[in-house]
Amino acid sequence: MPDPSFAFWPAQITLQSLLEANDAAVVGISSDGVVRAWNTVARRIFHFEAEDIIGHSLTRLIPDQWQNEARRQQEAVLSGEKLPPTETVRLDKEGRRVHVSLSGAPLHDESGAVCGALWLMRDIAERRKAQGELAQLQAHAEHRSIVLETANRVALDILSSRSGVEALRHIAEAARVLAGARYAALGVARPDGAGLSQFITVGLTAEEETAIGPRPGGAGVLGLLLQRTKPLRVDVLADHPASVGFPPNHPPMESFLGVPIRRGNVVVGSLYLTNKLGGGAFTTSDEVAVEALGAHAAVAIYNLQMVLRQNSLVSGLITAQEEERRAVAYDLHDGLTQFVMASHAHLEAFQRARAKGNEERANREFEQGKRYLKEAVVESRRLVNGLRSLALDDLGLPEALRQLVNEEKTRAGWESIEWLCDIEEMRFDKDLETTVYRVAQEALTNARKHAATQSITVTLSLVEGESPQLKLEIRDQGVGFVPEEKMGETERVGMQSMAERVHLLNGQFRVASSPGAGTSIIALFPALPLPKEPLESENTP
Repeated sequence: MPDPSFAFWPAQITLQSLLEANDAAVVGISSDGVVRAWNTVARRIFHFEAEDIIGHSLTRLIPDQWQNEARRQQEAVLSGEKLPPTETVRLDKEGRRVHVSLSGAPLHDESGAVCGALWLMRDIAERRKAQGELAQLQAHAEHRSIVLETANRVALDILSSRSGVEALRHIAEAARVLAGARYAALGVARPDGAGLSQFITVGLTAEEETAIGPRPGGAGVLGLLLQRTKPLRVDVLADHPASVGFPPNHPPMESFLGVPIRRGNVVVGSLYLTNKLGGGAFTTSDEVAVEALGAHAAVAIYNLQMVLRQNSLVSGLITAQEEERRAVAYDLHDGLTQFVMASHAHLEAFQRARAKGNEERANREFEQGKRYLKEAVVESRRLVNGLRSLALDDLGLPEALRQLVNEEKTRAGWESIEWLCDIEEMRFDKDLETTVYRVAQEALTNARKHAATQSITVTLSLVEGESPQLKLEIRDQGVGFVPEEKMGETERVGMQSMAERVHLLNGQFRVASSPGAGTSIIALFPALPLPKEPLESENTP
């Protein structure tokens, strides 16, 4: 409440109403800086009762380091200026700091002369807290954005990279930058999990790497990360129980962050970060950032491994195809050709004997020639039966069929192919796999030649039941036809061939089609499993 000696106030009741109506702390001072008015909000913020502060200098509310600033503000207001809202600090009765928004205006007496100042102060602690939390959220969002952007960029870099080592180096460098580390490394687990097959470092100079010597095999903390699925943070690496020390000429390493790279529940490698820039330990934020990168890295490494595996398989298939051609050539030369040549020789001998009237020898030569021709037919059938898609042997039915589908898509120029398969990595009887493959091959060829479609769906699935069946369905969105009208036509001989192949294995073959509605080729086969190879002891007397 106002001091009664504050004589320039026109009416005490009006003044009190004005003071209490304001939602800010209102403090009135005389020209000498003494408090003359103090409202309820001021009491709530600063914990001074009116009688404890009125008549005392306002400097009681001002921290030492803000005294000069407050003096300049007071001089400006007492000279007739208004002070716009500004953030500053004041003290409550217990000496605790209170962050406030301060504004001020001069007070005039009846003659118009400045006789004091009126200060309005609002507690901004909650606002500052909200601003701080917002700033933290924004910083976290920005950091998260950087993490995701970096992780996505790394994934793209890996997918476009031809070199496995180069790809791993991309990941390690990105992890080093994200975590703010001086050194980083990426280790790739061996297939059996017993150590590391690759160990790529960044941050070391070429001279340092040469001086260190051979790459680590996965002992100590490095190997420990291959056995756990959670990150590991250590303030001093040498103090960890699993540490086995460093080789000679190795640079000193203190703080450590290790993050397993997982694909599902399988650890495929680990990221290792050491020596936090600026000193200190790695943080939870560093751990989260590298984990996000590790998740992308696992996918990208797997994709890269699949590309390398596919390239290896393609190379192997090409080599195998050449070997198959060479083997066929040898078989033709040593088997079929010999039978044909022998038959030809006996038939010529037959002609000569018959010309000389030697019927007995002519008949003998003729019969021998026929026997060799029969042998040639048997040999040709053996060769034909041996010509089986090598992809089936090397990749299995699902992957070989997927490869065939992609090849047909390229050849036909189809816009899209939907591949649906629930029997990945399952193997079946060789005759069954070959038949399914040939039926699919013929159906896709027919679709390419006759369907006028841009979309194909290929389904390979196992139909569960008392007698499981293997189902192949190839559906197009093309022009369609009337099956009953086309099955007997010469151009549809492939349809009959497919049906015969399926029926030979006691399967069911069905064609569903109508003009303008596309075509579905459906084949159901008894799901004959791949016979077990006999044990070596079973073939040993």
